[in-house]
Amino acid sequence: MGEAETSAATLDVEIGGLGGEVTLADLFPPTWVESHSDATSIGDFVDNSGFDVSDQESFESIPTHKWDRYVNAHSEFDDWQSMLSAAVERYVLERAGTTGVDDASSAERESAREESAEANA
Repeated sequence: MGEAETSAATLDVEIGGLGGEVTLADLFPPTWVESHSDATSIGDFVDNSGFDVSDQESFESIPTHKWDRYVNAHSEFDDWQSMLSAAVERYVLERAGTTGVDDASSAERESAREESAEANA
């Protein structure tokens, strides 16, 4: 595990209403990252970006437009906020015990709705 990967996995993310600290590793388990990006873990995803990430401050200092461009190119999401929102949704549903039959992210459901609407047009 590279230095950036180790650091990325322990970065804290403020998630309103969840209480306490939630790490990126909590939000982005490897199976989720593999199914939604070209990386095998959130650490790999950050490490492969080429940005210098050694702590939360360095992660937050990455210019938003550059990080969004990387996320768009290496995941199924348009930007970091979309990726983070989908991961938070998965995390909250899992914690509430409601994942399973319908654990598709809101982004996946929205995409399916758009495809259906286009097919019916």
